[in-house]
Amino acid sequence: MSKNMIIFVIYMKNIFYAILSGLFFALSWPYTGDLTLLIFFSFIPLFLLHENIENDANENKHRRIFIYTFISFLIFNILTTYWVYYATLFGAVAAFLINSLLMTSVLSIVYRIRLFISSRLAYITFIVLWLSMEYLHLNWDLSWPWLTLGNVFANTPYLVQWYEFTGVLGGSLAILIINLLLFKLMSKKNIYYLKATFIFIILLAVLNFSSDPSKSNLNKLKVLVVQPNVDPYIDKFNIDPKDQLREFINLSRSKLTQDIQLLIGPETALQESIWENNIESTYSLQMLRDLQQEFPKLNIIIGASTYKFFENNTELSSTARKFTNSNTYYDVYNSAIFIPYNQDAIVYHKTKLVPGAEKIPFPLIFNSFSALSVNLGGVSGSLGSKNEVDFFTFSGNKIMPLICYESIYGDFLTGNNTDIICVITNDGWWRNTSGYKQHLAYSRLRAIEQRKCVIRSANTGISATINRNGEILHQTEWDEKVCFSSSLDLYQHQTFYNLYGDYIGRISVFITVIIFMTTFVNRKLKNKFI
Repeated sequence: MSKNMIIFVIYMKNIFYAILSGLFFALSWPYTGDLTLLIFFSFIPLFLLHENIENDANENKHRRIFIYTFISFLIFNILTTYWVYYATLFGAVAAFLINSLLMTSVLSIVYRIRLFISSRLAYITFIVLWLSMEYLHLNWDLSWPWLTLGNVFANTPYLVQWYEFTGVLGGSLAILIINLLLFKLMSKKNIYYLKATFIFIILLAVLNFSSDPSKSNLNKLKVLVVQPNVDPYIDKFNIDPKDQLREFINLSRSKLTQDIQLLIGPETALQESIWENNIESTYSLQMLRDLQQEFPKLNIIIGASTYKFFENNTELSSTARKFTNSNTYYDVYNSAIFIPYNQDAIVYHKTKLVPGAEKIPFPLIFNSFSALSVNLGGVSGSLGSKNEVDFFTFSGNKIMPLICYESIYGDFLTGNNTDIICVITNDGWWRNTSGYKQHLAYSRLRAIEQRKCVIRSANTGISATINRNGEILHQTEWDEKVCFSSSLDLYQHQTFYNLYGDYIGRISVFITVIIFMTTFVNRKLKNKFI
């Protein structure tokens, strides 16, 4: 065989491994392939690819590893989150590239530093560096943790009841360990790795059964969930806000009874420009108060874009906007308004804002790109996020409100000992794709992590109720104008994860720093004696 033919065969083999890995990742994902168990084999083609390149006599090994690995993760990102394109082409391309680069950087860095550390430490480095990357992606300005590996079990919640102890990063940890063990089993064919894999799976099973998804509670909440089904591209901002509210109230009234305690409306259901400084005088609040007159024990949670004046001598926020030709300032929020039947309205502001759509990341660098942002259910640009309340309370019941994007952050709920979780969202931006289905599925993981029932009201997409072990009790269809009632259990128990949050991510960052410091010292010593 000629040299050129050998090079071509090696090239095709490496491309095959890169594509195979990307397909394994994508096909394992909820509503992309739903072949969940493939995730335990998804890294193996990449490990084989790296092994091939390492044994290859050609130069530029690191560059080729980076390129092939990037191809794999780009396939993964495009196939699972292609639907972002419907909301914003710029945002979709940015998400694909940044996410793929972050994932690629982990394996690229591990390849770089393995020359200065032992093989076993290289495996540990791969695990903690990947977890550190996911933890970073949960907490920085360009946060897009949609493809955190632990999210892959969103449609198989019975496999991860132990998330109440670890959160989704525990799932990522398990996936990384099993991939490494199976790879070593395949390459070394050593009974030690078979035993280690078996023992690790048994430990996960024991942890799964030691959780308590069936704990009962006598306290219940009777809710009515409304899905108005207003097209966000055509009708949402064109139909008169009063007419939209009347439609919402008429739809609600069709199923309201005197025993309903809580009415839930979706993100930005109220299209009136609501100034928080004078919220009770708005026609939206007055119309909803009239509904409460018919149902005196009714409490309401509903989404809106709200505005707030900064009074004189009030410290301005970093997102404050200046009125034209005036020295006065205001802020804009994506909000959930809570209207108790016997108290003044309370407003919660969305805190986890969508990069590029509701928040300009790293504003000193990216402010010039604000024109490319898209309105995903609020006012475009950098919104305000300061809050005076973390949850809503009535009759001794504590409700944790989450607005859209916030529902994919488990650690966001750390320390909040509420009784139930309420998600309001507007998933119509993604059209009839896997996006809104994945978004619902991730709420199932929040239910397990917190051991709380979840109420979900979507403008369109899927509205649903979920019990504390992640099972969907009731769900609507896409493009359906509907409302439904449900009776949900209330729980005050705090899980280990609720108390300590993403401790796995924090520990991983600490270990990663130690490994990097060790590598730096080893490299200096090696260069000194060469």
